[in-house]
Parts: sequence; structure tokens; C-alpha cells
Amino acid sequence: MTDTLVYLHNHVADRLKKIGRQEPVETFLDRLQVNSEIVGNYRFTDPRGRIVEVKILGRHALFFFKDPFANIVKVLDLRNVESL
Repeated sequence: MTDTLVYLHNHVADRLKKIGRQEPVETFLDRLQVNSEIVGNYRFTDPRGRIVEVKILGRHALFFFKDPFANIVKVLDLRNVESL
């Protein structure tokens, strides 16, 4: 099994550097790289028809979607749960 590319948008990478506990998010991103079939706690369909997964990691929510044809997972956003 090959690793999947996990792509972070620039604003997600910047926000990840600023949060206090990065370990839960980084651990989940590592797991996504090894197994892209991991599902989030919630999911919804965006206007383009993609299924966006939402994974709750402590006080943060990670928004991502899988592109199986390109073998890539794109991380769209990282938000504080209290601000949702």
C-alpha cells in the first residue's frame, strides 16, 4: 500500500503552527497519509459535490476531502470548535 499525499492549504499550515497542542492534529494527519479511508466525525457535501469530512480533534475541527483518483487528501480548514 502506498502512502497518500496529504495537502495542507497555506492558511491551515499557518494555523497549525499557532495552536497550542499540535500533537493530536499532526498524529491524525500522519494516520491519513497511511490510510486515506479514515472518516471524520461528520460529513457534508460542498457546492462542488465533494464529500467533506470533519474530524474533531480536541478543541479543533479539521475539514478535509479525499480525491481517490489523484491519491490525495486535501485539508481545507482547521478551526477552533468554540468558534463554529
